Amino acid sequence: MTRVAAKAAVRYIAVAILSVAAVSCRPRQPRAALPAPPPGASSPSGPRPQAAPIDRALARPDVIAVSAPLPGFMKGINVGNCLESPKEGAWGTVISEKHFEMAAAAGFDHVRLPVRFTTPERSVDRPPYTVQEAFFKRVDWAVDQALSRNLSIIVDVHHFEAIHKDPNANKDRLYAIWRQIATRYRARPAQVAFEILNEPNGALEPALLNQITAEALRIIREQNPSRLVFADGYFWASADHIATLELPADDPNVVAQFHMYQPILFTHQGAPWMEPWYQTQGIIFPAPPSAPVVPVQAAHDQSWVEQWFTGYNQLPPDENPGGPRTVFEHFDHAARWVKQHNQRVYLGEFGAIDAADPTSRENYVWLVRTEAERRGIGWAYWDDGGRFKAMDVRTGTWNEGLRRALLDQ
Repeated sequence: MTRVAAKAAVRYIAVAILSVAAVSCRPRQPRAALPAPPPGASSPSGPRPQAAPIDRALARPDVIAVSAPLPGFMKGINVGNCLESPKEGAWGTVISEKHFEMAAAAGFDHVRLPVRFTTPERSVDRPPYTVQEAFFKRVDWAVDQALSRNLSIIVDVHHFEAIHKDPNANKDRLYAIWRQIATRYRARPAQVAFEILNEPNGALEPALLNQITAEALRIIREQNPSRLVFADGYFWASADHIATLELPADDPNVVAQFHMYQPILFTHQGAPWMEPWYQTQGIIFPAPPSAPVVPVQAAHDQSWVEQWFTGYNQLPPDENPGGPRTVFEHFDHAARWVKQHNQRVYLGEFGAIDAADPTSRENYVWLVRTEAERRGIGWAYWDDGGRFKAMDVRTGTWNEGLRRALLDQ
């Protein structure tokens, strides 16, 4: 998902709508990130709340539909904040052999590789929008590293911010980039997959997104007729907007992608790149807490946040917006897509920030991962080498709680 300031303007913001009987959460568009609050402003008073381990036998809803398997793309991890940073290393992580060694040794079957192609150093900003050979060789190296360890890999066009702001002025550049990627990797094995555009948002609204996705897919198919291609839905690939995505019914190898960070006031608590109303810490998962959490003042200035905390503090577990129900509801959106279109879906990102207590993080990651698997959905954990880090490539060690949550039965 993110490094500090990495995805400041591209994250979900939940809208909590409370009623007597139920709580549902929908994302809404965020503003640009604001400076982090002063030290101490976001810290809870008293001892930090700590969640109890989640009930591994908790009740789950009936499965609406099961997504057909994606061989080679069922258990993955993102190699984040490396090649999608403005300059490699600028966000504190540099891609290395260790990323691929650790992923393969742990038992993952693929990596998702976010790549920013659109900096001045990496591609020309005018026709024919040529990607620099030196940067392409860096991507080649990553692909080779994955394949040499029997890992599949998704090459993901990431952080093309201009197209979200002015799609018509930037769509030709996206097409040109995909024409070059498609040509360069056309002879690569099926273990190399493509992702058209990460987290469409802003002015790239559904109707226009569907047109651009269709044209990019047509370009890819000219030289890669059967390669697996992932297409993200609108609104930062939010599950509750996946219904607006249109994909060709006659192409069995195009897959709808969604991301999961709900409940976002939990997964992004205290994130310094988020707005002030995200700065309440000590939010546990699953809720409710044993003692009410007092949110920061900015939370009271946003009605949806204030309502969310009311539900978080007061509602029982099966109705609480900070519990499994929210996760199940978002998976149900994806399942309805599977049922309606008879097409596969994929979970490209999920995770919880390290401001949350370790048990809550493990609870959340385990629930999302197992719920994806219960519905047949392939997934990739968002590892950014920072606040969402699971593997530490510097020391060669794992956050053991997150490793268990991702891989243990």
